[in-house]
Amino acid sequence: MPEETTPRQVVLVVDDHPVFRAGLVALLSAQHWIERVVEADSCATALDAMAQEQPSLAVLDLGLPDGDGIDLTTRVRALVPGCRVLILTMTSSGDTARGALAAGASGYLVKETDPETIVSSLHTVANGGLVLGPHLDVSAVLAEEGRRPPAPFHRLSPREVQVVRLVAAGLTNAAVAARLALAEKTVRNQVSVILDKTGATDRVHLALLAREAGLVNP
Repeated sequence: MPEETTPRQVVLVVDDHPVFRAGLVALLSAQHWIERVVEADSCATALDAMAQEQPSLAVLDLGLPDGDGIDLTTRVRALVPGCRVLILTMTSSGDTARGALAAGASGYLVKETDPETIVSSLHTVANGGLVLGPHLDVSAVLAEEGRRPPAPFHRLSPREVQVVRLVAAGLTNAAVAARLALAEKTVRNQVSVILDKTGATDRVHLALLAREAGLVNP
């Protein structure tokens, strides 16, 4: 878990599946950086909780009995502008993720994500980062949404972001080259440019920065 850099958070969990919601509430309640967790099982109860509790973070499912999680994201952000939203859903669609980002979400994960990653991703969102699950191409989603990765990666091209993700996942230059159908020398040159653009001192530092920014899973 990254070091705490934000005040203790109030988190709203919105999910209509009682067993999953209870498990998530228990998981988050055990985190030292979370002050308390509020729960809701529908759009209506979520909006009531937003008005009463003014949470700083919200974890929303997409499939709710009385509405859609993307629409709820828009309403949550309008009701409490400072609240940051992480979508946690069964849907692994890039189009849906783009819709969630357009509505104001700062993260998108599928429910099969392991608990440690969910917690770390929510912490990243709380610190102003952007999180997209490993099933999504970060650079493609952000490019289509007209958004750029968070600093210090905002100066990188989509291809350079791809290289960062692979390097942060532990791949060698040769492995990155094979994955992207590039010459190894090209990858080596790109890594040097990326280090210069981001201010990272080496590959390990680059990987840590990428994880803090939510470009890769912990």
